[in-house]
Order: sequence, then C-alpha cells, then structure tokens
Amino acid sequence: MSSTTTTTQIVSSSQAGGGETTGVLKLRGQGHEGEYFPELKTRGWTVVKDVIPADRARAYEDRAYRWLESFGKGFDKDDRSTWKPDNLPWFSKGGLFNRHGAAHEQWAWDIRSEEGVIDAFAKIWGTDELLVSYDGVNVSLPFKNEDLGDRGVPWPHVDQSPNRKGKECIQGIANLAPNGPKDGGLMILDGSFPLYQKYFQEHQHLKPSDGWDWRDSYSYPEETLEWFYKQGCKWIKIEAEPGDLILWDSRTVHYGAHAEGDRPRVATYVCYKPAEGITPDRMELRKTALEDYSGTSHDPINFRLTGTKAMGPLSDDETQQPKQPAVLSERAKKLAGIVAY
Repeated sequence: MSSTTTTTQIVSSSQAGGGETTGVLKLRGQGHEGEYFPELKTRGWTVVKDVIPADRARAYEDRAYRWLESFGKGFDKDDRSTWKPDNLPWFSKGGLFNRHGAAHEQWAWDIRSEEGVIDAFAKIWGTDELLVSYDGVNVSLPFKNEDLGDRGVPWPHVDQSPNRKGKECIQGIANLAPNGPKDGGLMILDGSFPLYQKYFQEHQHLKPSDGWDWRDSYSYPEETLEWFYKQGCKWIKIEAEPGDLILWDSRTVHYGAHAEGDRPRVATYVCYKPAEGITPDRMELRKTALEDYSGTSHDPINFRLTGTKAMGPLSDDETQQPKQPAVLSERAKKLAGIVAY
C-alpha cells in the first residue's frame, strides 16, 4: 500500500533497558523518511493519510466503545449521560488506558497488524522486519462539568533520554475518529524538533549531579518553555481523519490534550523498530510481557514495562487480563518477536 503525506498547520490556544545508546542499526536497507515523509526529517512530525480504510477505522472505534462497556461500570456508548470518569476503568491524561491488559486486546492487535500502518514504518526504517510496541489505547470523552484534576493538565515532554542524541524512535497514533481542534489529541510544539540537543546544552544547570536520566522520557519544566517560544516555536493541534496515521520523532516536544468539544478522541498508539536492533535479553522480556499481558513504553526495543502488574492495581477489580485476549496472526507473531523473521 502506498502512503501519501500531508501536514496540518492549525494553531490553537512515557526505565529504558540499559545505559547505552542503541547505536547504528544494521538494516537490510536505509531509512527513507526524507523521501517518503520529508516533514519527519525537517519538522519532526507528519500525518499520513488513509493508512487504514475509513470503514475499518470506524469499526475499530466502535470496538473501543464496546471494550469500555464490557467493564460493566455504567458506561453506555449510546447514552451520553453515562460518559463520566466514574463509569470507566482507570485512565490517565484525558483518556489514556494502559492498564487492564489494554495493550493485548484483540482490537488493539488488529490495528497493529494493519498493513498500511506497518508499511509506513517499513518506509521509515528501510525494512519490514519490525517489532511493535505493546502500547496503550486512548478514548478521550468530552466530559461535561467533570474535574479531571491532574489528568487534564498538559505535560510537555519528549519520549527520549537526553543521553540519546540521534533518531531513536518514531512514534505513531492510529487515528480512528474525526479529530478536530477541540476533540483532544496530539499537541506538537512546532519548531522544537531541531532544538532537541541545543536545549540540553543550554540547560546544563538542570542536569542532576549524577547525570541525565537514561529513562526515555523528559518532562519540560514550565519555566523553560519560554526558551522555545523565544525561538519561534508554537503549539499546534494536530488534526486527522479516521484511518490517518500521525507520526512524530520522539525528540519533538508534545503532549496529549483532553477532549473539550462535543466529539470523543479514539486512537491507539503504535510504534515499530527494526528487529535486528534488539538484544536477546530484551527479546525474552518482550516474550514475558506478551505472556502476562504487560504493556510497554513506546520504543519496542528500549522499553520499560507498563500495566497493572508493573504499576500495581488501583482498585480491587483491576486485573491485567484482557477482556478479549488477542489471538495473533503469523504476521503479528513476528511483530511480537515470538516468531523469527
């Protein structure tokens, strides 16, 4: 499936394994994001249109709602009076679900196995021999008169350790519902991507005495954002249609906004990297995570475990057992790493 790219410029108001960089990956080919997705190389983000057929994207959206209903907490997709945080399993950041075995629901794996999604990452890395993250899902409902507390507060960050300088990870969002300026979703600090290393060079006073953390996550103190603004960076709300794939380099400052209008945001997080980059011990950890339904952070190789088991349950009824555990296709088994390429 060939992919085309467009960009949207509408301005409106996640312990890595090991303390070494991954280095240069030995691939069958060279990454071609500069050719296929030039915005990724220059701006750090892009939107790839129609990666999943629109009718299938809509079907995935409905499966996401049915999944929430299956918890039996009172949520009814067709009754908006039930769209309340108390009627949902625990979530963070507006609508991020990475507990309850969410990463290993059948519908989440079906999206990971979409050939159009895989094809986009194959173009980026120059190989189709990829591993995929066990990432969470997002259903951000437009709650009315509900205080989300910290779950509604922006958290500008990058998903890469300051110790890793080059291209380590390209993140993705498989968008399943119409996503406009008020519907929640990805906020990008446009212009921040080329300033990634410069920021850390000029903010050495923030560096801990024992050095920057190797964890692939760095949250920007509010007072340092002015540094970006003075260099012309502006926040952009990325918009997308059902079936579009949003891509961004982990060195790009971003966060997920909660839904403020009348429509929900429905999406899954997808991230792939070449299988040749993983070590045997990390591969074994991936297999264990698959067996016990643990999630992972975005990077499929330099990942940390997430989910109910890793973080501890927040309620007596929280388990890591998916409602519909995925039965993996042969392609999905290779993406998981349990079948070799």
